[in-house]
Amino acid sequence: MDMRERLRPFGISFEKSLEDLIKGIRSTSSDPEKAALFLDKAIQECKAELKTSDLELKSTAILKLAYLEMYGFDMSWCSFNILEVMSSPKFQHKRIGYLAAIQILQRQNNDDALMLMTNLLKKDLNSVHYIETSLAISGIAAVVSKDLALDIVDDMAKMLSHSKPLIRKKAVLAMFKIFLKNPEALRAYYDRIVDKLEDPDGSVVSATVNVICELAHTNPANYIDLAPRLYAMLKESNNNWMVIRLLKLFSSLSLTEPRLKNKLLPEIKSLMISTKALSLTYECINAILNGNMLSSDDIETAHLIVEKLLIFFESNDQNLKYVGLLAFIKTCKIHQKLIKKHDKIILTSIYDNDLTIRETSLDIVNSLVSEQNIVAIVTRLTVQLLPYKEQQEHLDEINRKLLSMENEREGEEDEEDGEYENSSYNLIGSSQQPIVVSDKYKFLLINKIIEICSMNNYENIPNFKWYLGVLHDILKLNVDNKISNVDSIISQQLVDIGVRVPSVRPKLVDMCLELCQIPWNSDEKVLMFKNGLGNCIWIVGEYYDEYIQDADVDSDSNSKASNSDRDEDNKYSAIEIVDCISKQRSLERLGHINFDGTVSVYIQAIAKIFGKFCSIFGENKWSRSQFQSVNSLSKKIITWFNKFQNSPNFEVQERALSFIEVLKLVEESIQSELETLESSGDDTAYPPNFLIKGFVPLFTATTIKPVGLKTQSKIQPPVDLDLGDAFDDQAVLNFQNLYNRLKIEDLTVNFSDDEIDDNKTESEDSYGQGAETDTENLSVFDGPGNEKKDRKTSSNDHNDDPFYLTLDDSHGNNKKENNTDKTELLAEDIKKKQKKSLKPKKYKKEKVLLIEDDYDFDEVDNALADTTNPPGEKNKETPKHSGFLVDLSRLAGVDLKNPESTEEAFTNEYNEELEKETDVPQEVKIEAPSPQPVKRKPKKKVKKKVALIE
Repeated sequence: MDMRERLRPFGISFEKSLEDLIKGIRSTSSDPEKAALFLDKAIQECKAELKTSDLELKSTAILKLAYLEMYGFDMSWCSFNILEVMSSPKFQHKRIGYLAAIQILQRQNNDDALMLMTNLLKKDLNSVHYIETSLAISGIAAVVSKDLALDIVDDMAKMLSHSKPLIRKKAVLAMFKIFLKNPEALRAYYDRIVDKLEDPDGSVVSATVNVICELAHTNPANYIDLAPRLYAMLKESNNNWMVIRLLKLFSSLSLTEPRLKNKLLPEIKSLMISTKALSLTYECINAILNGNMLSSDDIETAHLIVEKLLIFFESNDQNLKYVGLLAFIKTCKIHQKLIKKHDKIILTSIYDNDLTIRETSLDIVNSLVSEQNIVAIVTRLTVQLLPYKEQQEHLDEINRKLLSMENEREGEEDEEDGEYENSSYNLIGSSQQPIVVSDKYKFLLINKIIEICSMNNYENIPNFKWYLGVLHDILKLNVDNKISNVDSIISQQLVDIGVRVPSVRPKLVDMCLELCQIPWNSDEKVLMFKNGLGNCIWIVGEYYDEYIQDADVDSDSNSKASNSDRDEDNKYSAIEIVDCISKQRSLERLGHINFDGTVSVYIQAIAKIFGKFCSIFGENKWSRSQFQSVNSLSKKIITWFNKFQNSPNFEVQERALSFIEVLKLVEESIQSELETLESSGDDTAYPPNFLIKGFVPLFTATTIKPVGLKTQSKIQPPVDLDLGDAFDDQAVLNFQNLYNRLKIEDLTVNFSDDEIDDNKTESEDSYGQGAETDTENLSVFDGPGNEKKDRKTSSNDHNDDPFYLTLDDSHGNNKKENNTDKTELLAEDIKKKQKKSLKPKKYKKEKVLLIEDDYDFDEVDNALADTTNPPGEKNKETPKHSGFLVDLSRLAGVDLKNPESTEEAFTNEYNEELEKETDVPQEVKIEAPSPQPVKRKPKKKVKKKVALIE
């Protein structure tokens, strides 16, 4: 060992250096096992080197450990060895120690080491060598903690008056880190920080502006008085980076003091015109937009902003395009006319190769849509759903269409917008190229297409048959794209169209029958569209009567049409629909899977179809054939419902059993009428009252009206409502006594059925509110089981059942009536035999009746917001901060104009943290020691300055 120490000054060393360590890591990087062994061996060697008394060897070991720490190793165990190297009188060792402290103690903070480091930092901070002082300031800024900030703030403040500009600059920046840990120090040393704005060195002034800019983000009101000095610096400075920081600072101040706009805006506009630096140009635009300096009537400024932003879009740099697009979107939100004047910027950005630019441009494409261009824009978006190879043939036609639209628009400029130049259209090419997009982006596109078509209650749709064709094309394309949940959102849109647009319901039912594979019975395609089956069959059941009546109208108006035309307008009867559904084996599988609500919606829809089928015959006398048709249909439905009477799905079982019992009564009444016709020899008779007056009105008495998505959440429950209270205590007691008297063995089946019936309304309310059933996990289906035998029960079997709901029970009828409009909305894709062309076509504006929402709660939105978020609790949740951003939340409460409030808040925070650390029960009160006093300079009485710049 002595020989090694004697040879080391001559450059002869037997230990591995950092260079040797890096070479060893690179040589073993191809084999993970060898690399792990090498790293473990290197750490053990460093531990051995730290045990020596040679500082040269220790510093090399610390340097290697700092490097290895970046590989994820925990090096907090060597914190005291770091302090030992930091205290070395040799600057080379000291620098390695500070580097390791910044690297290791910053990530793995060690309070004990920081406590011992305090005196060392103070010593180096006041060193006669300014290089050591600079090193200490860098270390303090990196590892400062709350306790260290209290101890070191006075010494750091002295460095603000150091003779070296480097020390003053670094001290100003380090003070910001101290303020973050010790907000009370900001009040004590605020004046000394502000004095550095007058520093003779430009780097110190720039650092001071940077610190004030960061402080102003949390509480701009504290720094309004600095506006005159900062404005003078803005006019005089030739440093672009200084100007950029000043612009950011003024954008924060102008939010607090709007009167600054009148003085700042002309200066910022002159900067935009004179500068050639794109970074400064963008910051000028950003300051105007973020500082609320652009008003809706300031056409000249908006024109200047857009003119400068066009330079960003001409650039090949994707970053410049992106920031330019963000600024353009902000500008267009204030000046809506600009987006239509320069819509090619958005339309071209939609086809940019950069995914971020495409997604950002989609956010504002809504503002482009009008009756004249909705077809072209939707087609442009839909083409991106096509496979890459098929996009080009459709793009050529779209580009020609857009070019003709542009030429027509150029000749129709309004006098009000005459100042805008059309040269911007030539800056960006009109042609678009095929692009490869991800499934996530395609799903975003589909949602955007639905959003722009349905906004403002479909006011821009030229023809709803065209829109249904667009939705059908999306479903066809999704057969190849296989994007999940598309069937759900498309079918939900079909439901909304059906509720709001009565004239399109026959066409909509026809489309839904096709999506439900009626009459093709393709089980494979039914399962592919399983998330959309519920919504589509709901549409069929809800509007089946309009679908059939539309067939009668078509047959009268087209009586002279050819046979081929009539074949296209063929409508499926209720018997055909039920017969087709009963043959779809996949529905039986879905009905026997828990938590899938599709079949329960099917059962409800088929009951509706039966009721509306009977309503078509009217209340007058029926013929014998009509009685037989109704009787045959009821038997088919009962036979299919019987397959689900023992389903493990509670909802499916409940609905099947309920409608089986009702339909059996219908069948009995129809059979009775048929027997009467046979005995009397008549050909016509009145239908049973139970069917016409009882069953049919369940589905035809009230028309479903559109209701806003958030209407239910806006209805506040009564204050005195307690769902835990019983409706009738005596009834509950009677029920318990009755249950105890009866034999449980005899009531096993009946009781379970009746319990389902009692809970029917409550279970089906979830469907009325649009609750979705979880079907995402549905991937493997069990094979179809054996059909269950029908239970031979009749109404006489329930005479002794106290829970059975008879026809005389009006309350039971109300429950059944409430079940008529309970559904669940889900959706997906099916592929047609031939694909329709996606080329844009001209559609004449169709005059249709659009039904508005039945309830409108817009007027009470604010009142409800106040009740849900009481004053003082709106911003109660603290925002999540990124690991790369500085947390400024502790500085938000510092009010430089009201010292008492800040001191009280700081003391309370200190006490709370101390209680958490000591983990003392709440009953025990401990007085926390007050924070260490901060030395302050006596405040001068200064007159308050007016916020405006003179």
